[in-house]
Amino acid sequence: MPRRTAMGDSPPPRKTSPATLLWQRLVVSVMVSTADRIQRLSPAAALRLGARLGDLAYRVAGKQRRRAEAGLRLAFGGKLDAAGRDALIRGVFHHFGRAAVAFLRAPTFGRDGLSALVMVEGEEHLEAALQNGKGVIVATGHIGNWEILGRWLAQVKKRKVTVVAREQKGEAISEYLHRMREDAGFVVLSKGESARPLLRVLQRGEVIILLPDQNSGDVFVPFFGVPTGTVAGPASLALHTRAPLLPIFCFEEPNGSFRVVCHPPISAESTGNREADVARIMTDFNYVLETAIRAHPTQWLWLHNRWKSVFEEKNRERAWPCRDAERDAALKRWNL
Repeated sequence: MPRRTAMGDSPPPRKTSPATLLWQRLVVSVMVSTADRIQRLSPAAALRLGARLGDLAYRVAGKQRRRAEAGLRLAFGGKLDAAGRDALIRGVFHHFGRAAVAFLRAPTFGRDGLSALVMVEGEEHLEAALQNGKGVIVATGHIGNWEILGRWLAQVKKRKVTVVAREQKGEAISEYLHRMREDAGFVVLSKGESARPLLRVLQRGEVIILLPDQNSGDVFVPFFGVPTGTVAGPASLALHTRAPLLPIFCFEEPNGSFRVVCHPPISAESTGNREADVARIMTDFNYVLETAIRAHPTQWLWLHNRWKSVFEEKNRERAWPCRDAERDAALKRWNL
Protein backbone atom coordinates (compact mmCIF):
# COMPACT_ATOMS: atom_id res chain seq x y z
CA MET A 1 0.00 0.00 0.00
CA PRO A 2 1.41 3.45 -0.85
CA ARG A 3 1.79 5.84 2.07
CA ARG A 4 -0.96 8.46 2.06
CA THR A 5 -0.52 11.93 3.41
CA ALA A 6 -2.52 15.13 3.79
CA MET A 7 -1.35 16.03 0.31
CA GLY A 8 -2.39 12.75 -1.35
CA ASP A 9 -0.50 9.67 -2.43
CA SER A 10 3.25 9.73 -1.96
CA PRO A 11 4.85 10.06 -5.38
CA PRO A 12 7.05 7.15 -6.49
CA PRO A 13 10.79 7.81 -6.65
CA ARG A 14 11.71 9.48 -9.92
CA LYS A 15 14.59 8.15 -11.97
CA THR A 16 16.42 10.70 -14.07
CA SER A 17 18.81 9.74 -16.85
CA PRO A 18 22.44 10.96 -16.76
CA ALA A 19 21.81 12.98 -19.92
CA THR A 20 18.83 14.73 -18.31
CA LEU A 21 20.82 15.44 -15.15
CA LEU A 22 23.60 16.97 -17.25
CA TRP A 23 21.06 19.12 -19.12
CA GLN A 24 19.46 20.30 -15.90
CA ARG A 25 22.82 21.25 -14.40
CA LEU A 26 23.48 23.27 -17.54
CA VAL A 27 20.08 25.01 -17.17
CA VAL A 28 20.86 25.94 -13.56
CA SER A 29 24.30 27.17 -14.55
CA VAL A 30 22.77 29.42 -17.21
CA MET A 31 20.14 30.71 -14.75
CA VAL A 32 22.78 31.54 -12.15
CA SER A 33 25.13 33.17 -14.64
CA THR A 34 22.43 35.30 -16.27
CA ALA A 35 20.48 36.23 -13.12
CA ASP A 36 22.68 39.24 -12.39
CA ARG A 37 22.19 40.66 -15.88
CA ILE A 38 18.45 39.97 -15.80
CA GLN A 39 18.18 41.73 -12.44
CA ARG A 40 19.67 44.88 -13.98
CA LEU A 41 17.05 45.03 -16.75
CA SER A 42 14.37 47.70 -16.74
CA PRO A 43 10.84 46.40 -16.14
CA ALA A 44 9.95 46.90 -19.81
CA ALA A 45 13.09 45.09 -21.00
CA ALA A 46 12.36 42.24 -18.57
CA LEU A 47 8.85 41.83 -20.02
CA ARG A 48 10.28 41.72 -23.56
CA LEU A 49 12.87 39.15 -22.57
CA GLY A 50 10.22 36.98 -20.94
CA ALA A 51 8.09 37.06 -24.09
CA ARG A 52 11.11 36.08 -26.22
CA LEU A 53 11.86 33.17 -23.90
CA GLY A 54 8.21 32.14 -24.19
CA ASP A 55 8.45 32.21 -28.01
CA LEU A 56 11.52 29.98 -27.87
CA ALA A 57 9.83 27.54 -25.50
CA TYR A 58 6.72 27.45 -27.72
CA ARG A 59 8.82 26.38 -30.71
CA VAL A 60 10.66 23.55 -28.95
CA ALA A 61 8.07 22.22 -26.47
CA GLY A 62 5.92 20.14 -28.81
CA LYS A 63 4.77 17.73 -26.10
CA GLN A 64 3.56 20.55 -23.86
CA ARG A 65 1.79 22.26 -26.79
CA ARG A 66 -0.10 19.04 -27.58
CA ARG A 67 -1.00 18.61 -23.91
CA ALA A 68 -2.35 22.17 -23.73
CA GLU A 69 -4.28 21.65 -26.97
CA ALA A 70 -6.01 18.57 -25.52
CA GLY A 71 -6.85 20.37 -22.28
CA LEU A 72 -8.33 23.35 -24.12
CA ARG A 73 -10.45 21.10 -26.34
CA LEU A 74 -11.77 19.33 -23.26
CA ALA A 75 -12.43 22.53 -21.28
CA PHE A 76 -13.86 24.75 -24.02
CA GLY A 77 -15.04 22.34 -26.73
CA GLY A 78 -16.29 24.15 -29.83
CA LYS A 79 -16.25 27.54 -28.13
CA LEU A 80 -12.57 27.86 -29.08
CA ASP A 81 -11.42 26.99 -32.61
CA ALA A 82 -7.95 25.77 -33.58
CA ALA A 83 -6.64 29.29 -34.22
CA GLY A 84 -8.00 30.49 -30.89
CA ARG A 85 -6.42 27.56 -29.05
CA ASP A 86 -3.05 28.19 -30.69
CA ALA A 87 -3.16 31.90 -29.82
CA LEU A 88 -4.03 31.07 -26.22
CA ILE A 89 -1.22 28.50 -25.99
CA ARG A 90 1.27 31.05 -27.30
CA GLY A 91 0.01 33.43 -24.63
CA VAL A 92 0.59 30.76 -21.99
CA PHE A 93 4.22 30.36 -23.07
CA HIS A 94 4.69 34.14 -23.10
CA HIS A 95 3.24 34.40 -19.60
CA PHE A 96 5.46 31.72 -18.12
CA GLY A 97 8.50 33.18 -19.87
CA ARG A 98 7.75 36.46 -18.09
CA ALA A 99 7.11 34.60 -14.83
CA ALA A 100 10.54 32.94 -15.09
CA VAL A 101 12.20 36.31 -15.56
CA ALA A 102 10.22 37.75 -12.62
CA PHE A 103 11.37 34.81 -10.49
CA LEU A 104 15.01 35.68 -11.22
CA ARG A 105 14.45 39.41 -10.64
CA ALA A 106 12.41 39.05 -7.45
CA PRO A 107 15.39 39.04 -5.02
CA THR A 108 16.08 42.65 -6.03
CA PHE A 109 12.57 43.93 -5.24
CA GLY A 110 12.91 44.17 -1.47
CA ARG A 111 9.94 44.67 0.83
CA ASP A 112 9.20 48.24 -0.27
CA GLY A 113 9.61 47.47 -3.95
CA LEU A 114 7.39 44.41 -3.68
CA SER A 115 4.76 46.39 -1.80
CA ALA A 116 4.75 48.97 -4.60
CA LEU A 117 4.46 46.27 -7.28
CA VAL A 118 1.51 44.42 -5.72
CA MET A 119 -2.08 45.66 -5.59
CA VAL A 120 -4.43 43.74 -3.31
CA GLU A 121 -8.15 43.00 -3.49
CA GLY A 122 -10.10 41.38 -0.66
CA GLU A 123 -7.31 41.76 1.88
CA GLU A 124 -9.96 41.91 4.62
CA HIS A 125 -10.60 38.18 4.12
CA LEU A 126 -6.95 37.38 4.78
CA GLU A 127 -6.77 39.70 7.78
CA ALA A 128 -9.87 38.12 9.34
CA ALA A 129 -8.46 34.64 8.83
CA LEU A 130 -5.12 35.61 10.39
CA GLN A 131 -6.88 36.73 13.57
CA ASN A 132 -8.44 33.37 14.43
CA GLY A 133 -5.28 31.82 15.88
CA LYS A 134 -5.66 28.53 13.98
CA GLY A 135 -3.28 29.38 11.16
CA VAL A 136 -4.35 29.87 7.54
CA ILE A 137 -4.42 27.44 4.63
CA VAL A 138 -3.88 29.43 1.43
CA ALA A 139 -5.06 27.46 -1.59
CA THR A 140 -3.71 28.88 -4.83
CA GLY A 141 -2.73 27.33 -8.14
CA HIS A 142 -0.27 27.38 -11.00
CA ILE A 143 -1.84 30.58 -12.24
CA GLY A 144 -0.39 34.07 -12.43
CA ASN A 145 2.71 34.24 -10.27
CA TRP A 146 2.43 32.10 -7.14
CA GLU A 147 6.09 32.76 -6.28
CA ILE A 148 5.33 36.48 -5.93
CA LEU A 149 2.31 35.58 -3.79
CA GLY A 150 4.58 33.72 -1.38
CA ARG A 151 7.06 36.60 -1.26
CA TRP A 152 4.25 39.08 -0.63
CA LEU A 153 2.92 37.05 2.30
CA ALA A 154 6.39 36.52 3.80
CA GLN A 155 7.95 39.93 3.19
CA VAL A 156 5.14 42.47 2.95
CA LYS A 157 2.65 40.84 5.33
CA LYS A 158 5.55 39.60 7.50
CA ARG A 159 4.03 36.18 8.01
CA LYS A 160 5.82 32.89 8.56
CA VAL A 161 5.03 30.93 5.41
CA THR A 162 5.43 27.25 4.62
CA VAL A 163 5.05 26.22 0.98
CA VAL A 164 4.35 22.67 -0.14
CA ALA A 165 6.07 22.19 -3.50
CA ARG A 166 6.46 19.28 -5.86
CA GLU A 167 10.05 18.06 -6.19
CA GLN A 168 11.48 18.74 -9.63
CA LYS A 169 13.13 16.04 -11.69
CA GLY A 170 16.82 16.52 -11.14
CA GLU A 171 18.69 17.43 -8.00
CA ALA A 172 20.29 20.56 -9.43
CA ILE A 173 17.02 22.30 -10.32
CA SER A 174 15.34 21.19 -7.08
CA GLU A 175 18.20 22.58 -5.00
CA TYR A 176 18.25 25.87 -6.91
CA LEU A 177 14.49 26.44 -6.54
CA HIS A 178 14.61 25.39 -2.89
CA ARG A 179 17.38 27.88 -2.16
CA MET A 180 15.62 30.73 -3.99
CA ARG A 181 12.40 30.08 -2.08
CA GLU A 182 14.08 29.89 1.30
CA ASP A 183 15.98 33.11 0.53
CA ALA A 184 12.57 34.69 -0.14
CA GLY A 185 11.50 33.80 3.40
CA PHE A 186 9.59 30.53 2.90
CA VAL A 187 9.95 27.18 4.58
CA VAL A 188 9.66 24.59 1.82
CA LEU A 189 8.20 21.11 2.29
CA SER A 190 8.10 18.50 -0.45
CA LYS A 191 4.74 17.22 -1.61
CA GLY A 192 4.21 13.75 -0.19
CA GLU A 193 5.91 14.42 3.14
CA SER A 194 4.08 13.54 6.34
CA ALA A 195 1.20 15.81 7.31
CA ARG A 196 2.67 16.20 10.80
CA PRO A 197 4.88 19.23 9.96
CA LEU A 198 1.89 20.98 8.37
CA LEU A 199 -0.21 20.43 11.48
CA ARG A 200 2.55 21.98 13.59
CA VAL A 201 2.68 25.01 11.27
CA LEU A 202 -1.04 25.61 11.74
CA GLN A 203 -0.84 25.04 15.49
CA ARG A 204 1.68 27.91 15.61
CA GLY A 205 -0.83 30.16 13.80
CA GLU A 206 1.28 30.38 10.64
CA VAL A 207 0.44 30.25 6.93
CA ILE A 208 0.59 27.24 4.62
CA ILE A 209 0.48 27.68 0.84
CA LEU A 210 -0.85 24.73 -1.18
CA LEU A 211 -1.21 24.43 -4.96
CA PRO A 212 -3.95 21.80 -5.39
CA ASP A 213 -4.44 22.13 -9.15
CA GLN A 214 -2.34 19.27 -10.49
CA ASN A 215 -3.43 15.79 -11.49
CA SER A 216 -4.27 13.43 -8.65
CA GLY A 217 -6.36 10.36 -7.91
CA ASP A 218 -7.56 11.44 -4.47
CA VAL A 219 -11.08 12.60 -5.33
CA PHE A 220 -12.91 13.21 -8.63
CA VAL A 221 -14.90 16.45 -8.65
CA PRO A 222 -16.01 18.86 -11.41
CA PHE A 223 -13.56 21.18 -13.13
CA PHE A 224 -14.55 22.84 -16.42
CA GLY A 225 -17.60 20.57 -16.44
CA VAL A 226 -15.56 17.36 -16.32
CA PRO A 227 -14.89 15.05 -13.34
CA THR A 228 -11.25 15.79 -12.55
CA GLY A 229 -8.74 14.03 -10.30
CA THR A 230 -8.10 16.48 -7.48
CA VAL A 231 -5.95 16.35 -4.34
CA ALA A 232 -7.79 16.01 -1.05
CA GLY A 233 -5.08 17.69 1.06
CA PRO A 234 -6.51 21.20 1.56
CA ALA A 235 -9.93 19.85 2.51
CA SER A 236 -8.45 17.23 4.83
CA LEU A 237 -6.30 19.80 6.62
CA ALA A 238 -9.17 22.27 6.98
CA LEU A 239 -11.52 19.61 8.34
CA HIS A 240 -8.92 18.30 10.77
CA THR A 241 -7.66 21.64 12.11
CA ARG A 242 -10.61 24.02 11.48
CA ALA A 243 -8.07 26.46 10.04
CA PRO A 244 -9.68 28.76 7.43
CA LEU A 245 -9.12 27.71 3.82
CA LEU A 246 -8.65 30.79 1.62
CA PRO A 247 -8.33 30.79 -2.18
CA ILE A 248 -5.78 33.50 -3.03
CA PHE A 249 -4.31 34.17 -6.47
CA CYS A 250 -1.62 36.55 -7.73
CA PHE A 251 -2.18 37.71 -11.31
CA GLU A 252 0.31 39.41 -13.60
CA GLU A 253 -0.78 42.82 -14.87
CA PRO A 254 0.11 44.05 -18.41
CA ASN A 255 2.67 46.55 -17.08
CA GLY A 256 4.56 43.88 -15.11
CA SER A 257 2.97 44.66 -11.73
CA PHE A 258 0.86 42.12 -9.83
CA ARG A 259 -2.61 41.88 -8.36
CA VAL A 260 -3.28 39.63 -5.37
CA VAL A 261 -6.93 38.61 -5.05
CA CYS A 262 -8.07 37.18 -1.69
CA HIS A 263 -11.38 35.31 -1.75
CA PRO A 264 -13.62 34.60 1.24
CA PRO A 265 -12.83 31.34 3.02
CA ILE A 266 -14.34 28.13 1.69
CA SER A 267 -16.73 26.59 4.19
CA ALA A 268 -15.10 23.55 5.78
CA GLU A 269 -17.72 22.61 8.36
CA SER A 270 -17.84 18.88 9.02
CA THR A 271 -21.14 17.05 8.44
CA GLY A 272 -19.75 13.79 9.80
CA ASN A 273 -19.40 12.34 6.29
CA ARG A 274 -15.72 12.93 5.55
CA GLU A 275 -15.79 11.67 1.97
CA ALA A 276 -18.69 13.95 1.06
CA ASP A 277 -17.14 16.89 2.93
CA VAL A 278 -13.82 16.54 1.08
CA ALA A 279 -15.61 16.33 -2.27
CA ARG A 280 -17.72 19.42 -1.47
CA ILE A 281 -14.77 21.50 -0.31
CA MET A 282 -12.58 20.64 -3.30
CA THR A 283 -15.52 21.21 -5.66
CA ASP A 284 -15.85 24.69 -4.20
CA PHE A 285 -12.13 25.35 -4.66
CA ASN A 286 -12.18 24.07 -8.24
CA TYR A 287 -15.07 26.45 -8.99
CA VAL A 288 -13.13 29.46 -7.66
CA LEU A 289 -10.02 28.38 -9.58
CA GLU A 290 -11.97 27.79 -12.79
CA THR A 291 -13.49 31.25 -12.53
CA ALA A 292 -10.01 32.74 -12.15
CA ILE A 293 -8.73 30.78 -15.16
CA ARG A 294 -11.63 31.87 -17.34
CA ALA A 295 -10.80 35.48 -16.45
CA HIS A 296 -7.06 34.97 -17.10
CA PRO A 297 -6.80 31.96 -19.43
CA THR A 298 -3.21 32.55 -20.55
CA GLN A 299 -1.97 32.67 -16.95
CA TRP A 300 -2.79 29.06 -16.02
CA LEU A 301 -0.48 26.10 -16.59
CA TRP A 302 -2.36 24.38 -19.40
CA LEU A 303 0.95 22.63 -20.16
CA HIS A 304 0.31 20.26 -17.23
CA ASN A 305 -1.67 17.06 -17.89
CA ARG A 306 -4.46 18.03 -15.50
CA TRP A 307 -6.99 15.43 -16.69
CA LYS A 308 -4.67 12.42 -16.99
CA SER A 309 -6.11 10.31 -14.16
CA VAL A 310 -9.77 10.81 -15.08
CA PHE A 311 -9.31 8.82 -18.30
CA GLU A 312 -7.28 6.00 -16.75
CA GLU A 313 -9.26 2.78 -16.79
CA LYS A 314 -8.49 2.06 -13.13
CA ASN A 315 -10.40 5.24 -12.16
CA ARG A 316 -13.41 4.69 -14.45
CA GLU A 317 -15.90 3.63 -11.77
CA ARG A 318 -14.83 6.37 -9.34
CA ALA A 319 -14.72 9.18 -11.87
CA TRP A 320 -17.66 8.28 -14.12
CA PRO A 321 -20.21 6.22 -12.14
CA CYS A 322 -23.00 5.28 -14.56
CA ARG A 323 -21.96 8.03 -16.99
CA ASP A 324 -20.27 6.17 -19.84
CA ALA A 325 -21.79 8.40 -22.52
CA GLU A 326 -20.45 11.53 -20.81
CA ARG A 327 -17.02 9.91 -20.46
CA ASP A 328 -16.96 8.88 -24.13
CA ALA A 329 -17.86 12.41 -25.23
CA ALA A 330 -15.16 13.93 -23.03
CA LEU A 331 -12.61 11.37 -24.18
CA LYS A 332 -13.41 12.16 -27.81
CA ARG A 333 -12.73 15.88 -27.24
CA TRP A 334 -9.54 14.95 -25.39
CA ASN A 335 -8.23 12.64 -28.13
CA LEU A 336 -9.19 14.52 -31.31
